Amino acid sequence: MIILEQPYVSDKFIQVAVEHHIPVLSNDMSEHLCRQGYPLNIYTEEAFVEEYFKRGRIYTMSENALGWLVAHLPDKELLQKIDLLKNKATFRKICSGLYPDFFFCEVDTDKLNSIDASLLKFPLVIKPSIGFLSAGVYVIHNADEWSKTIKNIEQNFEKECNQFPEFVVNTHKFLIEEYIKGEEYAVDAYFDEQGIPVILNIFHHRFASEADTSDHLYCSSLALYNAYEKAFMDFLEETNRVLGLKNFPMHIEFRYDGKRAIPIEINPLRFAGFCLNELQIHISGIHPVWAYLNNMHITKEQMWKGKENDIYSFMVLERPTDVPANSVFDSEKFKHSLMDVLELREVEANVGVAATAFTRTDAAHMQELEAVLNINMHDFMSIK
Repeated sequence: MIILEQPYVSDKFIQVAVEHHIPVLSNDMSEHLCRQGYPLNIYTEEAFVEEYFKRGRIYTMSENALGWLVAHLPDKELLQKIDLLKNKATFRKICSGLYPDFFFCEVDTDKLNSIDASLLKFPLVIKPSIGFLSAGVYVIHNADEWSKTIKNIEQNFEKECNQFPEFVVNTHKFLIEEYIKGEEYAVDAYFDEQGIPVILNIFHHRFASEADTSDHLYCSSLALYNAYEKAFMDFLEETNRVLGLKNFPMHIEFRYDGKRAIPIEINPLRFAGFCLNELQIHISGIHPVWAYLNNMHITKEQMWKGKENDIYSFMVLERPTDVPANSVFDSEKFKHSLMDVLELREVEANVGVAATAFTRTDAAHMQELEAVLNINMHDFMSIK
């Protein structure tokens, strides 16, 4: 069962829903897609709730769908677990037993300016307690940066968040926590009907520098699975001893400090946003949501058969804020800039993204991934 929502639903995901007659909630997004000619298996709100209690598995296309669940789904246990995971401060408290030496605190937004920066231990990260993508996330190295960041939050953060509902990005509270050193990784996983974790995607979230908080580049490979799958699986098993999740998908972001995988945040009832999770289609031919809905346990050997030495990547290509309104993304120029663009999706939704790309890279073309980290999107925009 799925809830389709703004800001974006891919054609690939719609094809899976249509082909397999997956129950889809009737809402503005699904009805819009039906008017466009997609024969979705639409359920009324009442029928959708009834079917949920028969099937027990639900997937939400984006954070925007959580509001409907809170208002209409009479499953208190599920809603409580969504709330626990969605709130980053609450999540930190849940994990405190696993990471007793990890510093964090939650502060009201209007009290940030009263914090004495000399009492803080830098570097640190500050971000909305309830947030989405990189909105309002800052890495701060000293008191001067702290002062500038707080001023920026006061002047711009609420404006940045207007495109999201309040339960997706909440402007009232911020989480301050120690900066986790190490590389950043992302995992799509679900807990089956027995509470056993199943990992469907592992991504290396690559950055241009330590100060970079963008979502430009995610890479995956068999080598990545071999190096980190066990550490991520250990975290999922330990966490679920506390949470007791079953039939539950999630997207988790980690940093690995060389010894342990430390979670940054968990996004409940969905996998990676902007269809990053669909990189798995290009790797194994299997849509991860279909795998979850059908309790598929896919091994890394199955995923990477015949692709053992390649790197598969997902790229978010942001639209520059200073280009004219009639500027368009030059997709052909971008395709010719990389070794193998498997799929390019131009994004019409007003979320500041021009396109997303799925690519394959071999050992001889590794330098092109470094180039993507420092890409100048002005080079790929032209006047319509």
